[in-house]
Amino acid sequence: IFGAEAWSEEMRRDVEDKLGIRAYDIYGLTEISGPGVSFECSAQGGMHINEDHFIAEIIDPATGEVLPDGEKGELVFTSITKEAFPLLRYRTRDICVLNREKCSCGRTHVRMSKPMGRSDDMLIVKGVNVFPSQIEEVLINTEGIGPNYEIVVDRKNHSDLLTIKVEVEAESMMDSYAALE
Repeated sequence: IFGAEAWSEEMRRDVEDKLGIRAYDIYGLTEISGPGVSFECSAQGGMHINEDHFIAEIIDPATGEVLPDGEKGELVFTSITKEAFPLLRYRTRDICVLNREKCSCGRTHVRMSKPMGRSDDMLIVKGVNVFPSQIEEVLINTEGIGPNYEIVVDRKNHSDLLTIKVEVEAESMMDSYAALE
């Protein structure tokens, strides 16, 4: 069971292949109760939220409006069993989707997708919402690129400029980088 940091499906497959294990995700928040807010089952089709302890909603991060199931937005939790420090409609800043369909594992608790980014991490480049996790997914799938990168957003001549600096793996070093696509 892995938690605490975001990881892509590509990273999951890499861990599973290299260690010969099944890797499961868990989600938690220190402010709510720590680990165990939601967990992945054997179907690995989202993380089941412990609805006997939490009410989950998805909102539009800009307006706070509750969005319908299946819409991508900011995850909000209300704690219904925590006594010393209950939280009402706590904004996590995590962007995800809720799925209330019955899971193939048989559980009926709502499932949350893996967080797709954070509302406070979102970059707006030329009017387009860009999450660093989207860039990471492309880089992980690019042969010859190492795990470290830097995203730089700048403005030149009144236009947004996005530069991504990447680490090239030693095996991919060459006289011309034009071959890397």
